[in-house]
Amino acid sequence: MADTRPRTDADQPELGQEEAHIGSTLPPDESRPPRRRHPLFIILAAVIGIVVYALAFQQTEVRLDEITSETRQQSLARILRALAQPNLVTYDTEPSTTEIELGLPCGPSGLATSPAFTATPNCGDPGDVITVAGTGFEPREFVSIVFVPDTEFDITLRLAGVNADADGSFETQITLPERTSEQPQALRAVTEEPIGSWRNRVEVFNDANENGVEDDPILPEDGTFSLTIAASPDVPAVALLNAANEVTRFVTTGEAFEAVEGQARGETAIPLTEIEEDSTGLSVTSIDGSDGEIAVDLAGPPGFDMSNWRLVTYDGATGTVGPSTYISDTIQLSPRISETAIITLDKILETVFLALVATTAGLFLAIPLSFVAARNIMRDISITVTNFVLVLIAMPLGAVAGVLAARLARTVVGPLGENVLALLGGLVVAVAAAIFLVRRAVPPVEDEIPTRADRIQRGSLLLLAAVVGLVAILLLSLLFQELGAAMLSSLGPLGFIGAFFSSVGQILDVALILIAALGTAGVSAHLASKLGYAIRNRAPRPVVRTVNLVLAAVAGAMWAVLIGQVIDWFYQIGSTRATVIIPAIVGAILGVLVALRGMHKGEVEIGLSIYYAARTVFNTLRSIEPLVMAIVFVVWVGAGPFAGSLALALHTAAALAKLYSEQVESISPGPIEAVRATGANRLQTIVYSVVPQIVPPYISFTMYRWDINVRMSTILGFVGGGGIGSILQQNINLLQYRDAAVQMLAIAIVVATMDWASSRMREHFV
Repeated sequence: MADTRPRTDADQPELGQEEAHIGSTLPPDESRPPRRRHPLFIILAAVIGIVVYALAFQQTEVRLDEITSETRQQSLARILRALAQPNLVTYDTEPSTTEIELGLPCGPSGLATSPAFTATPNCGDPGDVITVAGTGFEPREFVSIVFVPDTEFDITLRLAGVNADADGSFETQITLPERTSEQPQALRAVTEEPIGSWRNRVEVFNDANENGVEDDPILPEDGTFSLTIAASPDVPAVALLNAANEVTRFVTTGEAFEAVEGQARGETAIPLTEIEEDSTGLSVTSIDGSDGEIAVDLAGPPGFDMSNWRLVTYDGATGTVGPSTYISDTIQLSPRISETAIITLDKILETVFLALVATTAGLFLAIPLSFVAARNIMRDISITVTNFVLVLIAMPLGAVAGVLAARLARTVVGPLGENVLALLGGLVVAVAAAIFLVRRAVPPVEDEIPTRADRIQRGSLLLLAAVVGLVAILLLSLLFQELGAAMLSSLGPLGFIGAFFSSVGQILDVALILIAALGTAGVSAHLASKLGYAIRNRAPRPVVRTVNLVLAAVAGAMWAVLIGQVIDWFYQIGSTRATVIIPAIVGAILGVLVALRGMHKGEVEIGLSIYYAARTVFNTLRSIEPLVMAIVFVVWVGAGPFAGSLALALHTAAALAKLYSEQVESISPGPIEAVRATGANRLQTIVYSVVPQIVPPYISFTMYRWDINVRMSTILGFVGGGGIGSILQQNINLLQYRDAAVQMLAIAIVVATMDWASSRMREHFV
């Protein structure tokens, strides 16, 4: 019953009591004043921070006193100015000299001085320091001060180099050399005057063969040309190289031999008497070796341009390379795009395509592996103990069978290697047979439960289809190689397409054993799983338990021995007891323990085990820098962009697999549950519920990784991994900073372009 009495002042709570009541209902953090840090803790934290950073400065050797060093400031200014002036354009130059007389030693009367170039004093003794000044030069022009001694030979001694100021004047000091003479000698100021301009380009000769004579690179009307090379091999031979540095002729005065080094390495020299005439280009007509020289006569169509063609000598007795020379001089235009810019363009394209190949290869590896490394996909995968141990036994046995089958296929298909029609016909038959066998083994609809005979028949058909598939891969490999070789010789400038097909064929040939091992291992695992289900459904429980324990011991021993052999290969232990017997015993015991645990729980949860193993492998590979991987691949496949591509591909596969798997783990579970509710199997669930959610982020990650690979590939050249890094390192080591600036500019342009292109592609696709 409600209280209807009128409220009096005594019934009203005091203000302080109401405030206390309100305060007591607030959360503790709001009712209590903020705690103040004790000053001692603040001081202690500051001291710890100072000590930590003091140690950091000590370890990183932070020293700012070097900044004030005049020598370092001059070197820094020189490098920065060189980097700001990339060597993009080449001007041919001709020397311009200004000369004054110099007395060394001084005579009774002085010497007249030049108004544009003066020496004060204009005479002296060896070792004296005099001041040299000049006026009227081009602003900022570089001037070399050289000494011209009194001698009958045309020699000069460079004493100093100086840049004129903004007014074209300069002043520097030089030390007089030990070159005394009664006659006046000379000081010369030498500058290089550029020839031509972009509006008026001038033809200039480049003394490529360094003979001091202007040789016309165009063949005369009679189509013949002769030159000599200083070389004295026992059996003279020469290789003729075109402007692309390719061997077009390799002839010898003796018997045929194979070059073991140089540009013609692996090529066979043909005796000069067996050479057929060729009017399409240069050819060697005679070779005469005597008196330490080789005289070579060349012939070709009149008007043929021999610019940048070279002649390389060889010793036909040993196959070793000797001296080489350009056949003639070259006519070039001044100014022109510099050689550094041309080489940089070639190398930056190599860098971009190196990154593209690496990204593509890593992509194909990362996509399937990303599902294996996704926790939400793998965590509910389990298998019965019987199936598990049978699969563990069947997989290595199947891999061995696949290797043997691949070798057998090579033996059978080998005789068809040079017949393109036979290869094409065999490929069509093999593909058709494989498709037919697979359709017979895996019917689209099961009308009734297959009998044991049906399962045996289907397993046999699958094994036969796998063998036929190996034959098809081998036939495709040989066909690609043959077609590639034909296209390489017939497509001319587009011959690189033939080289691509040939390379793909070689890749298939090399990967054949791996494909065979993985394929037969998968088929064997599938058949073993079917056998496991049959045993569990038909055999009594005690028999199943006994079979499980025995097979688990066998499987554990087998895998332990395999691991022991791998360890023995790395560390060369050489002890059967340590690498076979002990691992077999330990593996058998562990296998039995795993089987007992699995039988107790009913199934073996292998999904998470595979997940953790995959993540461990990815993390290990990502922790190894591509630079280190490139060193290993350079040893394996040789220096060049291929080694860099392999290194980046391996690192890309690990990095993308991690990113992809994390994206799979973050997808919405709703579509997965909806698809599973329809009765779809695991593969159908992934295709229809997972893939549509991950396509946009996969595209984004892939483009971003290509951008990363472009930047990483610029570093791989430092260890022989190809790309622009090789010439960048060379120019830095040689202190050619203007040339290095060209490579840095190219890298910056490519990275900026890649960033712009990837952003547009993400906007369009993602």
